[in-house]
Amino acid sequence: MIEGWSVVPERVAVDAAGPNAEVVHGDGVTFAYGADALVVIVDAGDRPHGNAVDNANTLMLREPLPSEATEWISSKNKSNQPLFGFVKMADGCLALGELYQAVSTYRGMDPYTGEEGSLTSAKLTWRERLPPELLDTVRPTPALPLPGIGWLDDVPQDLTRALRSFLTAWYADVPVAPGAPHRAAMKLPTPLLAFHDIAAGREEILGRQDFIEPLDEVEYLDDEPLVVLATENQGVWVALIDPTDDDPVVWYDGGPERLRERERLSGFLLQFALNEAVSTSPFTGFATVTPESLDRFVEDLVPVPLQPMRVPGDPTRHWVAPGLVVMAADYGESGIWLSVGSRQRSALRPLRSRLDWERFNG
Repeated sequence: MIEGWSVVPERVAVDAAGPNAEVVHGDGVTFAYGADALVVIVDAGDRPHGNAVDNANTLMLREPLPSEATEWISSKNKSNQPLFGFVKMADGCLALGELYQAVSTYRGMDPYTGEEGSLTSAKLTWRERLPPELLDTVRPTPALPLPGIGWLDDVPQDLTRALRSFLTAWYADVPVAPGAPHRAAMKLPTPLLAFHDIAAGREEILGRQDFIEPLDEVEYLDDEPLVVLATENQGVWVALIDPTDDDPVVWYDGGPERLRERERLSGFLLQFALNEAVSTSPFTGFATVTPESLDRFVEDLVPVPLQPMRVPGDPTRHWVAPGLVVMAADYGESGIWLSVGSRQRSALRPLRSRLDWERFNG
């Protein structure tokens, strides 16, 4: 067996599959399948939406994948063959060792046979994490321009302008899709209408973790003059407002009794956007921390000057830096859940060694 972190010629990496192995090529990836093993060789490079090393012990495969490769992965799973990983570099292939399929997604399942459909993605992991210098070699991180934090200056006097500035810069890389604007069946508060105006053509802004209701789906509750503003992804809570108020109180409904959010609608919408920025960014980190380690972590970050939010934990607080949003949700005895997110991997680089991360791909 080839030792981990050793660099071998590509022919040697392919031969790890066994004699007379079949070989197919995909986008930035090569597969070799033989009697001994399935071998995956990804090209070095930072491809957040393609086939590449994602972090220190994770390799991602994403569609479109060669049909032969998806069949080989299925056959390997049934026969318990080993799966070996390599990264193709200029001077040879770096051996990652044996890979394990942590998470896989498929296009669907045949309801009659129970057979899974085509593989759409696979998260492959290995046991020993790549040292930082090797990770930087196989996944070099480009330094891209980062959105600034000048929008914080508007928070004390114009939350809607701050929200617009933050969202416009944060999602600058997301193209605006054409389409007719949605219309509400009733008069709604100005901050909510502004939020939908910013989000027009970019559904990501309405939420991927939790969700702001589309304008044309905002309706009154059956028995009182409140409307549902937002919903939690598993239905734990819905957020309610009085649509006749210019900047209404936000109420959470879903527990034994309704809970009032500390900030009114305009502040809630900015905090919602910050939560989503953390939760749905392509580059993230997560760790459970103590109050003391949180204080040390945020020493050089800028706090968002709003009252703590009540969800997802109470309290939930936010800090920012260029291209970066940090969220700390206090879950009491379960600890403080610290999450960081960015749309540019380089923004997370300074945080790599600050904590013992449970998940981190910066």
